[in-house]
Amino acid sequence: MAVTIDKQIAALETAMASGALRVEAPDAATITYRSYDEMRRALGDLRLRKAAQETAAGQIRPRRTRQIALTGRSGW
Repeated sequence: MAVTIDKQIAALETAMASGALRVEAPDAATITYRSYDEMRRALGDLRLRKAAQETAAGQIRPRRTRQIALTGRSGW
């Protein structure tokens, strides 16, 4: 199942990079999206499904962060 999700993610990323709104997979039906935003949401859903499967299987998955905190020291 994870291999199928990986293939779907790869096909969707390729289509997004090329600007096409249609994704064709050799082992699945053709999917046509209405907009790039819809493709981005579908990609997010696929990544969440993959993460849920990895968590259920006990695999360690990489942590993703959206915020970075910078700390520094001044010479004063």
